[in-house]
Amino acid sequence: MSPRHVVGLDLGSQTVRCAVAEAAPGRIRVLGVGEAPSAGVARGMVVDPASASEAIAAAVAAAERVSGVEIDQVVVGLGGAHLRSEARRATVRVLARDGRVGPGDVRRALDQARTGAAGDGRESLHLIPHAYTLDGGAPLPDPVGQAGERLDLAATLVTAAVPATTALVDAVHAAGLAVEDVVAGGLAAAEGVLRDVELERGVAVVDCGAATTTVVVLAGGAVVHLAVLPVGGQHVSQDLAVGLRCDRDQAESLKCRHGTADTLAAAGNELVTLTGPGVLGPHEVPRRQLSEIIEPRVREIARLVGAELERSASGAVARLVLSGGGSCLSGLPMVVHRLLEAPVRVAVPEGLAGLEAQLGHPGHAALAGLLHWGSRQDQRRERQNRRSTGSAGRLNRWLHDLF
Repeated sequence: MSPRHVVGLDLGSQTVRCAVAEAAPGRIRVLGVGEAPSAGVARGMVVDPASASEAIAAAVAAAERVSGVEIDQVVVGLGGAHLRSEARRATVRVLARDGRVGPGDVRRALDQARTGAAGDGRESLHLIPHAYTLDGGAPLPDPVGQAGERLDLAATLVTAAVPATTALVDAVHAAGLAVEDVVAGGLAAAEGVLRDVELERGVAVVDCGAATTTVVVLAGGAVVHLAVLPVGGQHVSQDLAVGLRCDRDQAESLKCRHGTADTLAAAGNELVTLTGPGVLGPHEVPRRQLSEIIEPRVREIARLVGAELERSASGAVARLVLSGGGSCLSGLPMVVHRLLEAPVRVAVPEGLAGLEAQLGHPGHAALAGLLHWGSRQDQRRERQNRRSTGSAGRLNRWLHDLF
């Protein structure tokens, strides 16, 4: 298979990013990355398609200049608290006369699992099988060719609000681009940073964005739970702005340069100078004061993540993997570790070549994952993939050879 170009587009609440890569079997070479200040996006969702399309066009033009590649279609990430997951099960009779499972039996099980997903303004985005069983037996990675009478499927269905998906697609189209695929942002982040060994042991990816935090729980190599929390790094900045009586830009700068979520690390007499608009003359405040404002919000986020881990009913996870720009906040991993009592690592994208250094930040996790996702598009087409079946690459080993 000859190399082809894949393009990922990640619309964040603060920044729109676009990356171009050359994809060949087993290799993704980054050719260029472009970004622009976000507009028309709030809480991870497009609220003004016209403004968002201008930001998209600016990021795409920057990526085109660096890569020398003309971009006409993108794999785009979908965010927002409207995204949710639910467990699905399906049972079908094996129809073949010889009693062996065929691809048609598997498709009927998948279609049955999706039944009822539409309606109430929602649509199916991804259906991710966990396991197939025949006649109540042991889980099978691939039931095709196996003999049995009853095929059972256990899966996770990820759904999205139709207006949110429509607004995103409209913004991309208004920028003169075609949409190759729409991917839940949390799944893209997991695709971008997880290591193979982590997939089998039980892991949760916590993607900390500006306005939202996405939790993706995996067990046995498959996604079992996805939730988007309506809180992120911007809320920490807002807390600082209120607590220190400064403007948001100053608060954001203080958070990044001097902030820590761990009050123990901020002990001592270190002082931080406040200047700029909204501050009545330069004055100093203890660095510990910043931490005392930041830590409660981080603890709140950690508790919400813990609640989602319990809701996933997948048992204890072996590790928490933090991604997203918010995960770079000093002290955040330690606070999460203390509260949730699990090993924590802050992840950067892996498995890329070329200009991969331009995607070497935790905030680039989703963008890198979109490139991985797009690199598998040809394989999914050959397996008669439809967008609603949503094969998740490495995250969905059960669909590896079926679609």
